[in-house]
Amino acid sequence: MVRYNIDEVNEEMILGESIFLPSGEMLLAAGYQIKERYRERLKQMGYTSVLVHIDGTEDVIPDDTITQETQREMTVALNESSKELASAMERFRARSNEHVKDVIAKNRQYLSKYIMTSGMAAALQKFIDEIVSHGSVVLNMSAMQQAHPALLGHAMNVTITSLCIGRKYKFSYEEMKQLGIGALHYDIGMIVTPPEVIAKKPSQRSEEEKRAYAQHTSLGYVMLTENASVPATSAAVVLQHHEHQDGSGYPLKLKGDNGPPLKDISRRNMIHRFAEIVMVANTYDMLTTGREVEKKLDIRDTIRELIKMSGTAANSEVVKALVSIVPLFPVGARVRIVNAPRPEFIGFIAVIAKNNAEHLESPQIILFQSKHRQKIKPILIDLAKHTGFELELLV
Repeated sequence: MVRYNIDEVNEEMILGESIFLPSGEMLLAAGYQIKERYRERLKQMGYTSVLVHIDGTEDVIPDDTITQETQREMTVALNESSKELASAMERFRARSNEHVKDVIAKNRQYLSKYIMTSGMAAALQKFIDEIVSHGSVVLNMSAMQQAHPALLGHAMNVTITSLCIGRKYKFSYEEMKQLGIGALHYDIGMIVTPPEVIAKKPSQRSEEEKRAYAQHTSLGYVMLTENASVPATSAAVVLQHHEHQDGSGYPLKLKGDNGPPLKDISRRNMIHRFAEIVMVANTYDMLTTGREVEKKLDIRDTIRELIKMSGTAANSEVVKALVSIVPLFPVGARVRIVNAPRPEFIGFIAVIAKNNAEHLESPQIILFQSKHRQKIKPILIDLAKHTGFELELLV
């Protein structure tokens, strides 16, 4: 299978994998021709790319960090929780003239039953089990970002990314659980943030709108406090995920020490280590999806931007950990050969067939199109064994 930008898909192409609605129902089955009406529906739903069946690439299957089934379970649980919380808050606010923070505080016992539900807890346990069971951690986010393009999908992407970083640091199961709960709810305060504010890019918001947006951290924290299913360490993630290492973040202006996010009782009045992880995971997701930033970046530019932020905004050790598990060329992605030991291969189109966990910059590729976009007999090349290739990511 090969990933194509949604705008490049035509009616001659065959869908390579089934697509599901947030409810878990199948929207479109693998093997169907991608009719124009299907393509438009997917675009409306926020999809930017799909996997397409190409002869000779049948064995190219993106290595989901979390299985699609488990992701769907979490999507359903998150969707139900979000709808119930939003509905409850709308009712409470309609009956009160008080500030939203006071409304939340007075009704948080009722709201608690929709926070960290049994469905979310069960799916989170599967998340952790699946990540821990991997022999090595390779974070292939491209598939996840397409499977869940809505706001709930961002919460799931951030959770998976955070857990993979936790796995890199050999966190215990309990640490992974607390980190996961915090990551799942990191933006829960957005439920009471005006939609028109959320929809705007940061540069488009007025000063008043910026203040309204920034309140989502403290409002989310109030929702989670006194909730028996949410540890204090998880609630700290919600409050602190916009804090910066140099103290320039919000809402508390806390600082970090750019150290590894390991348990250390000597750390006082500093950004919680789980919040540092979620901050990096959230930034990575924002940059690669275009959410909350001026321009969507590819993986290479995202890594460059994260490295620029290291030490001042982002914890430099956490950034290093993330960079070490993110492949520059995700499995299923199309690439163009821009340089090769055999000149006749220059301009050919290939798909990333398999990542090398020890050398993410040297994957296996399958050439399937000539430089003139003509089909060719697939050619498998292992870049770990053949040097001199330079690739350009197409999607």
